[in-house]
Formats: sequence, structure tokens, C-alpha cells
Amino acid sequence: MIPIEEEMRGKVAIVTGGNTGIGFGCAKVFCQAGMRVVIAARRKEKGEAAAAELNAMGKGECTFFQCDVSDPDQVKALVEFAVERYGRLDTMVNNAGYNPIHMDACDMSIESYQRVLGTNLMGEFYGCKFAIPYLRKTKGSIINMSSIISKVGQEQTAGYSSTKGGINSMTQTIAIEEARHGVRVNAICPGHIMTEIVYKEMERVADPEAYLDRCNHYSWLGRGGEPEEVGTAALFLASSWASYITGVTLNVSGGMEFGTIPKYYAFDASAEKMKHNTQEEN
Repeated sequence: MIPIEEEMRGKVAIVTGGNTGIGFGCAKVFCQAGMRVVIAARRKEKGEAAAAELNAMGKGECTFFQCDVSDPDQVKALVEFAVERYGRLDTMVNNAGYNPIHMDACDMSIESYQRVLGTNLMGEFYGCKFAIPYLRKTKGSIINMSSIISKVGQEQTAGYSSTKGGINSMTQTIAIEEARHGVRVNAICPGHIMTEIVYKEMERVADPEAYLDRCNHYSWLGRGGEPEEVGTAALFLASSWASYITGVTLNVSGGMEFGTIPKYYAFDASAEKMKHNTQEEN
């Protein structure tokens, strides 16, 4: 088979939430493969800095486009920008997401639940909807970013878990619809990934090493994954190496799903001091 880097060189991808974390990891791997990448996020300064860092590698090309994925008009403009700039679209990575403050469902505000739905689930739907007409022309692919939490559950994440479960179902449905047009649609379910969020949390807890050790042991490999490891999975799914793969939800989790994470976390009294509010935004 043709090496992935050779095949993907010059192809065009959009990565939402590409200024940080998993999204940046995907954009980095894509650029290393010689692709032309548009990263989108709400924070302009951080987005432009991320694009500059990727361009400095001297491989591929990266452009930043400011976009709030909860606004369909902005997502439509993002896709049109990428196609106008590069003349085509081969891969749409719907990664941007929001993780609200952790709390029990009965304590979560209606507004907070609606916001996470609007960003995570609706945002990924918009990305699919507006990218599909262009992906049909290139026989391209969509990669939706889900979460291993969609399969194992986690306390105090009713909104977040709901959106990720919805993303899995949406991925399967659109995969069926678009198969006749030659567009493959898959999802990735990351587990514990060492993003900026993890390092920020380590600064907030009383015992950072204990916190990290607990997180690392969610994975049977005994460590957190790197954003680029998710990016490598995304590159594979975007390439012809995955030409007979559609509608899957690929776990990139170190085997995290093969344990009893909620019980380990919720019923271990020593974990109580580790509980605190967290928030993630792209």
C-alpha cells in the first residue's frame, strides 16, 4: 500500500477545537503528513499561535479560522473558507467540545445542559452537515470526536456523556447515509489523554502525584495517552488504509473501558479529596 504520508500529502482537513489538546494533536499529525489544515476555535490569539507553531515544523500547512461551533452560520463559514482557500475538502474532524462543571444531574442547570448539547452534539452535527457536500466530491471522510465515557459512563457528567453517546449514534447513522456517496464517517473515543486540562488539574489538587497516578491507572497500560496518539488514529481513519471502515467508534483509551471506573472513583473514600469542579473549553 502507499505510505499514509505519501497518500495524504496535499489533502485538506478541518479540525475544530484544533488550537489545543486532542484537536491540536490531530492537526499536528496531519501537518506532519504534509496535509493542509484549517484549525478552528473560539480563542483567536491561541488559535493563531497554534497555527504558527505547526507551520514552523516546515511540513504541511496550517491556517486558523475563528469559529464558535455552536453557531451554525459560523461553522458553514468555516467550511466555505477552507474550500475557498484550498479548493477542496478531504477530511472533517469535529473535535471542539465543552465539558461543564461536574455535578450531579439533579444539580445541573437547564442552561448548562443546553450549552453542552449546543456545543458538543449540535456543533458536530453542523460540521457534518456543511462538510458533506464537499466531501462527496472528494470521497472524503468525517471523524467525530466522542469519548470513552460514552461507553462506560462517569458520575457528574450527565450532559457531557449524553452528547458523546449521541455522537456515536449520529456517526453510525450518517455513515449509513453517506456510504452510497463514498464518504466514510467514523468516531474516536479517547480515554485519559494528557492534555493541558490534566496539567491544570494537577496544579489545583492537594496531591498532584496521587491525582495523576489515579488517572493513569484508569488505563490498563498504566499511563495517559498523548494527543498525537489520537491524531495518529485520526490520520489512519482519514486515509485509504481505512477504506473499508465506516460507522465505527474507535477506542483510543489504553483499555480504560475494561474496568469499573465509576465504582473505583465513586466508592473509594480516598478519592473524595480528588473531587473538584473541572471545566474544559476549546
